[in-house]
Amino acid sequence: MPTVISPDPLVVRPYGSQDYDRLMALLRDVWSHKQDLEKHVQDRWWWQWAAPPLYVVEDPATGALAGLCAYIPFSLRTGGVELPSAWFVDFYVRQAYQGKGLGKRLTQAVQEQHAVTASLSQTAMAYRVFQKLGWTDRSPVTVYMHPLPRRWMFPSASPGHRIVTGAVEASLPVWPDVDALWCRTRDGFQGLALRTSASLLARYAAQRDRQYDLVCAYREDALVGYMIVRVVENRSRGRRAPHGLIVDYLAHPDDGAAFGALLSGAGSALAANGVSRIFAMSTLPVCQRALRARGFLAPSTPWLGRWMAGNTKWLTYTAKAGLPSPVSGQWHVTLGDCDLDYAWVRH
Repeated sequence: MPTVISPDPLVVRPYGSQDYDRLMALLRDVWSHKQDLEKHVQDRWWWQWAAPPLYVVEDPATGALAGLCAYIPFSLRTGGVELPSAWFVDFYVRQAYQGKGLGKRLTQAVQEQHAVTASLSQTAMAYRVFQKLGWTDRSPVTVYMHPLPRRWMFPSASPGHRIVTGAVEASLPVWPDVDALWCRTRDGFQGLALRTSASLLARYAAQRDRQYDLVCAYREDALVGYMIVRVVENRSRGRRAPHGLIVDYLAHPDDGAAFGALLSGAGSALAANGVSRIFAMSTLPVCQRALRARGFLAPSTPWLGRWMAGNTKWLTYTAKAGLPSPVSGQWHVTLGDCDLDYAWVRH
């Protein structure tokens, strides 16, 4: 008589609204240090969708959720095509359920739905799961930091550039220019997320108590680049000056002058708000050189490297067979691409 193998009773499935209370119970394990857990959850990128992009593991025997995998859907342009993709942002399995292959099942559930699946900030345990599934080796992505910004440190835009700024909202007149910039620059990158005016407005406009500002650089009558910036609360204890984030930006990778002009405009605007630090993520050498030239530091900076060690993130990803995929060091990634922008306390 053949042996009957019972199916795994643990169920991996999409999150449903009926799971909310059980999800909060699970997340109290994940973020036990959070004083206001519900506020923290509502602030996550993945919670901004009407149907949160989230898989859970249910234990029918107890009714509890044993794990979760939250992700951010996006469109990645690489090889001249746009591919449905996802960023892993929160990935957790309760300790009592570890060692049962649940991390692999959660990861595969997301992979099956997307052409490219990526992670920019993962625990060692999560990376071991990704490795077993054939993801790329991790490559470093640097968050640069300006330690003491002052307006005089960011000189006026170079000759031939005009800077225009405004709060990110649909009424700004620059959005047709942003779409034209996207069409001109998108194929200059080996890989980058969709950056049309509609995608930027969906992500940065009307974000409750978050205020994003758009800094545009024009050369003659053509938009040659933009930056999106934000002032955030300082996470240090005590009353401290706020921080400034360069959340997103786009300029042609061969146009270092445009990126430099944008840095001057954005840095000056943030410094005028009294920020004590400015943070910006960069993967492209031309942008990294411009950041260093204007006083931004990397974790490799002598004497400060250990202090800034957390400013290095790690990119790993996988693509379905037969589809184009970017090269790690040539994938244009910013703080706003994943959920790192949301890692800062609300302001």
